[in-house]
Amino acid sequence: MVEIIAEIANAHQGKPKEAIMLAKAGYLSGADSVKFQVYFADDFISENHSRYHHFKNQSFSKKDWKKIIFETKKLGVKIYCDVLGEDAFKFIEKFNIDGYKIHSSDVSNLKLIKKISKTNKKLFISTGGVKIPELYKTLQILKNYKNEIIFMHGFQSYPTNLEDTQLQRIKILKNEFGNRVSYGYQDHISGGSPNNIYNCLIALGFGTEYIEKHITINRKKRGIDYYSSIEPIKFKRFTN
Repeated sequence: MVEIIAEIANAHQGKPKEAIMLAKAGYLSGADSVKFQVYFADDFISENHSRYHHFKNQSFSKKDWKKIIFETKKLGVKIYCDVLGEDAFKFIEKFNIDGYKIHSSDVSNLKLIKKISKTNKKLFISTGGVKIPELYKTLQILKNYKNEIIFMHGFQSYPTNLEDTQLQRIKILKNEFGNRVSYGYQDHISGGSPNNIYNCLIALGFGTEYIEKHITINRKKRGIDYYSSIEPIKFKRFTN
């Protein structure tokens, strides 16, 4: 069986009510789980960075996150979270979610990985842009991890061109790591492309057990993260 994850990312446009609405839309569209990206701008990015204010405007307060997680749990759907920074992990750990995800940018964040290694939740690791030796180093830290570890192939280039998805790399990862981990695919092809659904079906042929798909309410608004997102009607067709 494949597990379909509705990726909320920043499609909420910095609005807590929209984050809850997207989680509900993913659930009603047939997703098995939803995933949020949890970060606090001051922990995640330098104040001097050109993108600081972008992330500051997109991030939620701890009070907002508490409500978002609480309302999503009411749906009975599994909840996973990208934890972008140690503060994000320390905070979200209190809510007993179903799993964490380590973003590609944190694969070398050994301090964060060591903290996560003490938990017993499902753990996703994004492999986009990550070299094989880095993944071996991460697995070494996680050698006593008791729950499932999933390598998620794929990267976001707003959107990712079909020829750049390189699904063949899933085979390379499987040749290297075998059954030490499970495998998944995070799809970032344009939401308007006819290949948006079929590329995921091809990924299944490589033995992926998890498919992560971005969802948005209305692509026509061209909001943040609309590039690779699909609307609930198409998402339901995709899950079917």
